[in-house]
Amino acid sequence: MDIAALAMSMKHTELMQDVSLAMTKKMMEFQQENAEQIVEVIDASHPVLGKTIDISV
Repeated sequence: MDIAALAMSMKHTELMQDVSLAMTKKMMEFQQENAEQIVEVIDASHPVLGKTIDISV
């Protein structure tokens, strides 16, 4: 394999890794936004749920 082909192959591999990393970061951001929305929906459904504790002795 000549040096030019090897260099192109290495650049292609680096590019694919960069794309994969960028996609993973985007998916993590998307999942974080979904989790925040779920928490907001739960809080909006029951504003006092989990805020008080009934104790009897």
